[in-house]
Amino acid sequence: MKIKEQLMKELDTLKPSEVIMVYDLMLSLKGSEKKTIKPSQSYLKVREALRGYKKSMSEDILLAREDRI
Repeated sequence: MKIKEQLMKELDTLKPSEVIMVYDLMLSLKGSEKKTIKPSQSYLKVREALRGYKKSMSEDILLAREDRI
């Protein structure tokens, strides 16, 4: 509990704009735990997204590159 008490004291010394930055940081830290994806499942999401793709993806990439040149 001592660390929480120290944190609260430090928060009391901050300006409102700094408190908002600390709050945003705290939310991002909490959110990062929930958004992690196991590497073994990532490819399944890609395969699911590309399942209905019937053309040659490499040909489409080459065509897109030719358009830029």
